[in-house]
Amino acid sequence: MKKIIILFFCLGIMHILQANDIRMMTENYPPYNMEIDGELQGFSVDVLDAMLKQMNSKQKREDIELLPWSESYSLAMNIKNNMVFSTTRTKSRENLFKWVGPIYKTTVGVTALKSKNIVIKKISDLNKYKIGAMKKDIGETLLLEKGVSKSSIYTIDGINSLATSFYYMEKGKIDLLAYETKVAFYSIDLNGYEVDDYEVVYTLENNELYFAFNKQTSDLTIQKWQKALDEIKSNGIYNKIIKNY
Repeated sequence: MKKIIILFFCLGIMHILQANDIRMMTENYPPYNMEIDGELQGFSVDVLDAMLKQMNSKQKREDIELLPWSESYSLAMNIKNNMVFSTTRTKSRENLFKWVGPIYKTTVGVTALKSKNIVIKKISDLNKYKIGAMKKDIGETLLLEKGVSKSSIYTIDGINSLATSFYYMEKGKIDLLAYETKVAFYSIDLNGYEVDDYEVVYTLENNELYFAFNKQTSDLTIQKWQKALDEIKSNGIYNKIIKNY
């Protein structure tokens, strides 16, 4: 009987430890987070890895899961101790998550092929075109918030949604892409297209990227993660990571 009690006690301790782990999820969002030769890399991944080491966490870079954005976003929003990155922190998202950051500055804009000669002077001009946007991504969110018609938005989903977007643009299936501009141009080159063939025709918003945690995550956990990020920024590790990109 004593052995059984001890066994249940040990299992209880293990459960508590596992419950305190954070499920870390991301998408292909180069150069912030990306999979290269089966390994997760990128600026935000390196920052997260440094934070885990700063916290002396038993979790590692290898524990980060690569999922379609819409899936990881939904999991983080609905399940305790789930976290998704790199997430743009906006007014509409503010109360959906608990936040750790900022990771870095971000610009969300609308990209087009130069050969299309598209000129966007005001937000309503976008309704003249078919605009690609990732499901639940900040690009889609901002288009809808700013009054762009749903009928003008072509929603794209899946692990390789960004590569699919540029394929659609090259083939004329969509005219524009609403996305983070640095990521868009990095991906143009990564997918074998000519960077000089593209241009940003409209800026939707300048903002910052964060780690977005489920709202049920304890405040103590959020404070611990924020402290780790603040510490790597103050001790020079963060700046060393920046120089690599």
